[in-house]
Amino acid sequence: MENILTLKRNRKVALDKAEAILAAAEHAKRDLTVSEKENFAEAMKEATACDGTIAARDQFNTLKASMLMPGAPGTVAVDPSFQSFGFPVRAAEAMNPELGKALHGFFRSGGKSAGGELLALADGEGGYRIPGSEAYTRQRAANGSFPKIMAATYEGTPDGGSDAAGGYAVSVPTVQQVVPLALPDLGIYDASMVIPTVSAVKIPVQASFGTSAIKAESTGTIATFGGTDPTLGQIELDAYMVGAVRIASWELLQDVALWQEFIVDDLLKGHRILEDSLLATGTGTNQPTGVFGNTATGTGSAYELLGTAADSQTLLNSLFDVTSTLKGAYQANASWVMSRATALTIRRAQMQTNLFAPVATVDADGTERILGRPVYFDVNAPALPTSASSGVVPILFGDFKQGFIVGVRGGGGINVKLLDQPLAMQGQLAILAYRRIDSKVRRSEAIQAVTISHS
Repeated sequence: MENILTLKRNRKVALDKAEAILAAAEHAKRDLTVSEKENFAEAMKEATACDGTIAARDQFNTLKASMLMPGAPGTVAVDPSFQSFGFPVRAAEAMNPELGKALHGFFRSGGKSAGGELLALADGEGGYRIPGSEAYTRQRAANGSFPKIMAATYEGTPDGGSDAAGGYAVSVPTVQQVVPLALPDLGIYDASMVIPTVSAVKIPVQASFGTSAIKAESTGTIATFGGTDPTLGQIELDAYMVGAVRIASWELLQDVALWQEFIVDDLLKGHRILEDSLLATGTGTNQPTGVFGNTATGTGSAYELLGTAADSQTLLNSLFDVTSTLKGAYQANASWVMSRATALTIRRAQMQTNLFAPVATVDADGTERILGRPVYFDVNAPALPTSASSGVVPILFGDFKQGFIVGVRGGGGINVKLLDQPLAMQGQLAILAYRRIDSKVRRSEAIQAVTISHS
């Protein structure tokens, strides 16, 4: 049975497919073809089917107003064996006296007698649902207790400390969805060459050119051709395991219908955040090699910021100068990697210097460019120095597809496993995310660095 996360993803795929069909026809300014109409109808049918299943799952997992509380309108007279335990009963269950007797016998015998009628109440985990017990379901607080119930200020204190005048009479519901944090800028992965691997990969690289030499004319003596052979080296792309596990109690998964979807989303985001920090500054020892600190030196000596009005011109000069250090073979596919804060400082510097030709521009689709080349923002790029410091490399420029390679073992996806057995005795579920990854700078000259100091 597909979980609600898979269903929602399948629905999105179907809707994206339908939207792409319409977009293609609109772009060509024509009607849908017969084939496109069939594909569109099939995609919408699949999306509608997912909607129905998702709605059914939500109804099963979420508190509904149709659940009857004791004494609420619609409560029916039932077998005394139910009411003796003080549980409200829904009408459909109250109409089955055999079910009531079976449950009554189950309690009376201390769980030793379990008739076949109880199968209607089986929860699939070896237990039985008390008829109408959904009415007592509440989301648990972080400390395991049920949330306090609030009332008007004249009926009780806001923290529920007084219930003499109705302080526990008004329920304050909790929305059963966690508002997630946004993923930070992780641009290095997107800018680089990413390949799937099935084993360690050795990549030959040229260490030096072969040389040629002038040959003397052969007259009365024998003159041979000179020159030297090129030298080669190699790098090895391995795979280092990166992952994390989250533990959730069965109670939490039952009380909060969307918790499993949230925790998986959190796992994937946390995984990408760690990976990107390694791609940026990894040491290469039992972990990936980061791109910062392992590229060409670019303009060499640091550009010094003095904390004066001249700083804007100095910063912009560094951008022009570093482009000249990159060989022509890499210029066509060159891009920038820096933090978003550094890019904003560059835009401010452009305004302060009143350049007639803008350095920083933004395309209609939102793509930001510097000197015509796209910018990839990354939170792990070093910040511009703001105090006495030297040798900071906050900006990289070059062809990252040629210069930096990322290997992902087994493909590009992050694996997620649900481990229900190891912690079953504790009533907990373990959710595991993992991936094996490595990165190497395979051609340092393809990426040039801008070094900034401050005094």
